Amino acid sequence: MKQTNTTAELKKHNTRAVKTALLSLGAATKAELSQTTGLSVVTCGTILNELTAAGEITEESQRISSGGRPAIAYQYNHEWGKSLCIYAYSDNEEKLLHFRVQDICGNIKQNGTFRERLISPEVIISNIRKILKKETDIKIIVIGVQGCVNNGIIEFSDIEELRGTNLAERIEHALKIPTVVENDMNTIALGYSKSNSNEKNVALLFFPKRNTPAGGFIVDGKILRGTSNLAGELSYYPFNFNKSSQTAAFSDIEYAMPIVNQLVTAAVVFLDPAQIVLTGGLASEMNEQAIVQHLRRHLDRLQLPRIIIKPNTESEYFAGLYNLAMEHLLEL
Repeated sequence: MKQTNTTAELKKHNTRAVKTALLSLGAATKAELSQTTGLSVVTCGTILNELTAAGEITEESQRISSGGRPAIAYQYNHEWGKSLCIYAYSDNEEKLLHFRVQDICGNIKQNGTFRERLISPEVIISNIRKILKKETDIKIIVIGVQGCVNNGIIEFSDIEELRGTNLAERIEHALKIPTVVENDMNTIALGYSKSNSNEKNVALLFFPKRNTPAGGFIVDGKILRGTSNLAGELSYYPFNFNKSSQTAAFSDIEYAMPIVNQLVTAAVVFLDPAQIVLTGGLASEMNEQAIVQHLRRHLDRLQLPRIIIKPNTESEYFAGLYNLAMEHLLEL
């Protein structure tokens, strides 16, 4: 049994390697995929035959290989599997569901926004049904939410209707489509990493105006979640004022800036990231050089993380959601 499991795991690993290489190269021959993956031409050929039979990839017309012989090139079937990426956003003024449908190669097929009075599991499912009427072959749904997701349960969230729910389970039961639900800051941090040369160590610090702070961290190329996914819940940081006072503390940049510097310094000391990204409503009022000077005075060292101020991170959010979707699609 152990040998069977090992063989199955090896095949899964090899198949993922071929898929990843093919997506990266766009189109490739068996020999090119063998060179990229380190697998034998025979192994690549076996995997390509299976993927072709399943309709996941297609054969291009023959082309001349480096050895002068005609060779078949393979490429992904763009329509084979699509992902539906959604992020829920709620503040005192508006409640929104932003969505994007992408094919396996990242091409955007549809995007839009639903404005709602509330964001409950039922509302999310209802809007997904509307999207599914126009888009077929959605193989994965990935949703970003404001809140801590632990063992599938949204333990606490800015979106009251989602607190205590297993949103992924509810959606899968209703729509029969695999669903992933992830914390918004983790997703944005991942998207930023993937959009910036796969930077392996990133601290994302979110400072919304008149609301509590949050964070997302990429350490050694992976999301830092902690034992119970509490990592990044900066509203629990031991400030010298209680949690109920945080909305007031982060309502004014002059009052908030010493607290921002405190959290930036803590991120450096605990994580030593290569880059610290500051986002949220207050970010547009911050000064990169002033933060760097604070770090130099406090830490007294030349090597410091790069400070990036990026108030709007929607593109990074969708990049993170799509990356999570691809993690699933490559395993199919």
